Amino acid sequence: MTVAGKLSLVFLLAQIALGLESIAQGQGEDPSTSATGPAAEETVAAKPTTAGVAVSVFAQAEPAQVTIGDRLRYTVEVEAPSGTEVSLPVLGERIGAFEIVDFGPLPTRTAAEGRVRIGYWYTLTTFDTGRYVLPAPMVRVRAGGETNEVHGNEVTIEVQSVLPKDEGATDIRDIKPLARPPADWRPLYLGAASLAALVIVALGFWFLFNRPKRPYVVPPPPPHELALRALDRLWARRDLQEGRWEPYYVELSAIVRRYLEDRFELRAPEMTTEEFLAAAGTDSRLTAPQRELLAAFLQQADLVKFARAIPSYADAEAAYRSARRFVDETKPSQANMEVARDAA
Repeated sequence: MTVAGKLSLVFLLAQIALGLESIAQGQGEDPSTSATGPAAEETVAAKPTTAGVAVSVFAQAEPAQVTIGDRLRYTVEVEAPSGTEVSLPVLGERIGAFEIVDFGPLPTRTAAEGRVRIGYWYTLTTFDTGRYVLPAPMVRVRAGGETNEVHGNEVTIEVQSVLPKDEGATDIRDIKPLARPPADWRPLYLGAASLAALVIVALGFWFLFNRPKRPYVVPPPPPHELALRALDRLWARRDLQEGRWEPYYVELSAIVRRYLEDRFELRAPEMTTEEFLAAAGTDSRLTAPQRELLAAFLQQADLVKFARAIPSYADAEAAYRSARRFVDETKPSQANMEVARDAA
């Protein structure tokens, strides 16, 4: 039990002592509703203290017969008149041969003639067999300005082994007959294993020097390089300089959509602008500024392609730079590209 656990126990005991008087005024449970099972219990008759106060201490273990490693419940209860200050002992980590696994306060109950019952329960276990007697618990009672000690009862617990009992076992038994040593097949197993290892090594060398050589396949360029090359070719066509707005915007938006399909695995060419922007809005790889840049670019391209809007030269050039900026900002880092190239 840790120091924190002991302090918690002392704090709970203090709360019990302070609550006796309020409980005596009608805040208790009916003792007739309490149920007890078979257990080892002895009732100590009420003992008057030096102040003439009758106090009874009850100790009980349930069950009284366990097997090794089982847990049992050990309770200590004190019955005293209302207003009597009762201090229960603070136990350590063990009670006799038993280890304390857990503990807690019992519900305070009202008894006859204005008396109350308080106490604690403990969960105990042990890994030694035998018959054990738990010592009688001792409580201190303070009434009328005097303090007296009241002892409870001892509790006997029997711990049995989980091994079955052999009634017919004897200490002295006949000598077993001579055993014929088994055949030693180890040399045969060793020879077979060595032969198998040689065959495996020979097959490995044969496969190593005779396996077909795969032709080296040059990996395709990454999507951002393809998109930047396509943008360079579009600029070289001089559609912008000669006022061919519609084919210019059609090819510009197609380049961006193909890049999105290859880079982010979005089926961009098969979606409308609204559908694509909705899908891109759920992709965590695109930042909010990138999604806003893409939305402005696609909406301007739709105005030229479908609404026959005529942009200015500055707007068309800005659309080209927006597409190039979007590709540059969303391309993978150099480290990621090297990893992908090694995997290919």
